[in-house]
Amino acid sequence: MSPLRALGTPAPCRTTYLDLATAVLADGEVDDLLELLIEGALSLAHAQTVAIVLPGAEGGWILELVRGEHAAALLGIALPAASPLAAALAHQDPHAIDAISAIELEGTAFAAICEPIQVGEGFHGALIALIAQEPGQVIPAAEHPHYAEDRARLEALAVLIALVLREGESDGERELQDERTRIARDLHDLAIQELFAVGMELEALTAALQMPGSTATDAGIRRSVESSVQGVERAVAQIRQVVQSLRRDRSAATLSERLRHEAGLATAGLGFVPALRLPPDPAAMDAEIPDEIAEDVVAVVRESLANAARHAHATAVAVAVAVFSEGVDRVVQVAVSDNGRGIDPSITRRSGLANMSSRARRHQGWVDAISLEPGTMISWRVTLPPTD
Repeated sequence: MSPLRALGTPAPCRTTYLDLATAVLADGEVDDLLELLIEGALSLAHAQTVAIVLPGAEGGWILELVRGEHAAALLGIALPAASPLAAALAHQDPHAIDAISAIELEGTAFAAICEPIQVGEGFHGALIALIAQEPGQVIPAAEHPHYAEDRARLEALAVLIALVLREGESDGERELQDERTRIARDLHDLAIQELFAVGMELEALTAALQMPGSTATDAGIRRSVESSVQGVERAVAQIRQVVQSLRRDRSAATLSERLRHEAGLATAGLGFVPALRLPPDPAAMDAEIPDEIAEDVVAVVRESLANAARHAHATAVAVAVAVFSEGVDRVVQVAVSDNGRGIDPSITRRSGLANMSSRARRHQGWVDAISLEPGTMISWRVTLPPTD
């Protein structure tokens, strides 16, 4: 049988990424959370074996946690110092880690997917998924039928593992709590609202089918189910965007760099590249906007782009960020406009705008949704604190 045999969909499991993220955000013992995450990796990935590679007490890199078919043989072994993964970890090279597609351990060759585990500014280890190769065969992991799906899932789980390891090292410092709060807020703002809408649609369909004399047609049921499936797919894409943002955002990244990154991430959901307009001198904007407001600017742009992808059905979206004087104040303004179908007047509950409004009020600002012909513009503006 091929080493990349048709493993099919993993056996039905109750673990989901949202379950794991919720457990991490709810806090707990580091060892317990790592056990939960490695078990989750095995259930979510189409692999025979998964492992977390961490630094050894006396140097080198050890397979500290292993689950799956080869756990007994691989648990606790050290990576060969000359192996590509050990070298990539030693040189703190995330691209080299991502590029690894095969590993030899204890005399067995494995097709492998490797995701770096970033803690702070360095790489603390790796999460790896392994499928044993048949003797004499070398088939790259990228040829696995579920390669793209598994890489995205492992990337998401590597972020959660990094957060758990960082908690163990930082002992609950405020920076960690801020990061945990951000993950919770973004998952709620972007993904959970989408899943909530899917649940309401399915509940409505169930109620209609249970009514005496129901006239629901096969075509109508099919449309409702298809709409729900699309909603779940959008939620998965949004969770992936949050995770990718968390992985790539560095404390050293400037506001303008992060805004360009958010525009790139939004391309998958929109189906096209949104226009991004920054001041003529982005470096001056980066220096003038304090970190706390910069975080909210990035979050507002991210949420506005996600809302446009979900609801607007637009063919063009533009993001403009500007800093200017208004009287004695300096003001930062974010304007996200699209040429979509506009705001549905029948929808009175708009959690996205409420979240943006909350962010604005913290800085003596406001947000407004302005109807265009066609489309909508979200205008968010706050006052910058006075400089000494």
